[in-house]
Amino acid sequence: MRFRPSWLRRVLQAPVVPTLGPVHPDTLGPEIFDDVVAVAHTGEILPFDKERRWSAAKSESVLVDEIVHRPDLTILPTLSHRGTGMIKIHVYSPATPDIAALRQATRRWCAGHGAASGRLLWFTAEPPQTDAGVTRILLKDFVSAPLSIPAEAVELDACPPRVQDTFADLAEQLLDTGFGFLHRRWRTGRVDGPILVAVDDDVIVGAIGPLTVMPDRAGTLTLLPQYFGVAPRHRGRGHGRALWRSGSAWGARHGARYQLLQAAVRGPSERLFRSEGLTTLGFTCAVSA
Repeated sequence: MRFRPSWLRRVLQAPVVPTLGPVHPDTLGPEIFDDVVAVAHTGEILPFDKERRWSAAKSESVLVDEIVHRPDLTILPTLSHRGTGMIKIHVYSPATPDIAALRQATRRWCAGHGAASGRLLWFTAEPPQTDAGVTRILLKDFVSAPLSIPAEAVELDACPPRVQDTFADLAEQLLDTGFGFLHRRWRTGRVDGPILVAVDDDVIVGAIGPLTVMPDRAGTLTLLPQYFGVAPRHRGRGHGRALWRSGSAWGARHGARYQLLQAAVRGPSERLFRSEGLTTLGFTCAVSA
């Protein structure tokens, strides 16, 4: 199928594309939605898909036969094959969706496609009034907003072995943010860029990485999202800001024009990013089905 530009313009509240996540507003249009649908169920990863850094095959695809595309509403269900499987329903509408009805539909799709869990996502341009989990989508423009850089963080691979060994402890403290995965990838040499760390008394207390740039759909270099966190006992001491600025400086030096980030509303990352002057592009709301 092909998406109608006039219909999408009415319902797109935030620059989020199924299976890709946030994209730059300049690349948001029917063509990028068409690209995602064109490779559904092929396992092919689009050239501008950030998942290329982790896998040779795409793990999530649009359920093309279940798409709803109307003047006032577009719904794109996807199926992720990771773990026990998950159905995600991406709802694009200028109005708050019928959550109860869509939850029921999600459960039906889960049963029909053998997925163990489901998730409903919708998007807003303004901060929503909802009990759902809300994520702010932010843009860092490296061209128009130069960085003021503090003392730079150091590369993990440049640290002495006794310091590197403490990265495992940090990963254990930050399991809920994916640092266990990051630590395993680093240990086996399967990261695609440097990891920067904050060190206090020969102990790694925070990290950001791996740092990699990649062209978006328009060919503009972007700094890809990275794992980012500080050990709970060491927060509030400036480590997070120093790490984030150092990571951003690395991206700017390597030609990135911008970075897209997501942060839980009212969380520490959101406070940091907003205090750094990042631009809000919209919000993602999510509930389990």
